[in-house]
Amino acid sequence: MILQPLVPADGALPGPWIGLLLIDATAHRQGLGAAVAALVEERFRAAGRDGVRIAVLDNNPRALAFWRAQGYTVLRHGEDRELKRPCTVLRKAL
Repeated sequence: MILQPLVPADGALPGPWIGLLLIDATAHRQGLGAAVAALVEERFRAAGRDGVRIAVLDNNPRALAFWRAQGYTVLRHGEDRELKRPCTVLRKAL
């Protein structure tokens, strides 16, 4: 997992990003992703942050559904920086 604080120049809400969170496919649907996400959110909350963002590739609807179920809301649609793939940027207030 990569935790990456970022203050963007694009006018989006400032705050930290979850750069990547992967759970082995053999462990899906066991609550591990939700538990890890909650720990990351608590760490940011304890550091005084008021929100966290993540970008999800649009070709991964299961990941998008997961983050929405964790309380993240869509901020905008765009492309990832490296390969220009369509993605959705989500944010959760902490």
